[in-house]
Amino acid sequence: MDKNLHKKDKLHIDNRGYSLIELVIVLAIIAVLMGTVFYSIILVFSANAKSCANNIQRSIGDCKVTTMGKADAYMVLYRDDSGVYTQMHVTESDGTVTDEEPQKVGTNRVTVGYVQGGAETELTPGTSIEIRFDRSNGGFKAGAGGLYDEIYVRGGSKNYSITMIAPTGKSEVVAKPMPAP
Repeated sequence: MDKNLHKKDKLHIDNRGYSLIELVIVLAIIAVLMGTVFYSIILVFSANAKSCANNIQRSIGDCKVTTMGKADAYMVLYRDDSGVYTQMHVTESDGTVTDEEPQKVGTNRVTVGYVQGGAETELTPGTSIEIRFDRSNGGFKAGAGGLYDEIYVRGGSKNYSITMIAPTGKSEVVAKPMPAP
C-alpha cells in the first residue's frame, strides 16, 4: 500500500504547472483572436468610408437634379464635431431661399477633404465647401471656394475619391490606394 501511495504522490508532482507546448498553443489562439478583432475593426472603418463617399456622391447628384429643375441650388459639404454633413440651399424663381435639413453623410471616424489645383485640404470641424451647378449645361460652377477636382474620403485602410468632371457635372466614386504618410 505504501508503494501505491508513492506512485500517486509522484503523479501529483508531475502535473503541476503548464508545459511549454500548452503555453504556445494558448498564445497562438490569443494571437488569432486579436488578429480577427483587428481585421474586423478595419473593415468597419472601411465600410464607413465607402458609405460616406456614396452618400456625398448621392447628395451631389440630388443637387444637380434640383438645380436643373428649379431657379438655383447649391450644396454645402461640411464637418462638425459629430460627423460629416451635406445641406442643400434652394433659391426659388421668386428669389426666396430655402435651406433644407442637413443630412448626415458620414461619422467622425472618416477623414473627408478635397483636392483643388493638386493640393489636398482636409475638412476640419467648422470648415465647409460649396458645390454649385450651371443651369445652362449641368456642369459644375465655381462656388465660394472655386471648383474642386475631387473630394476624398478615407477610413480604415480605404481611400475613396469622388472625381468631379467640371464641364459635365458628373461625379464618380473610385477606390484609390492610400497615400504615403
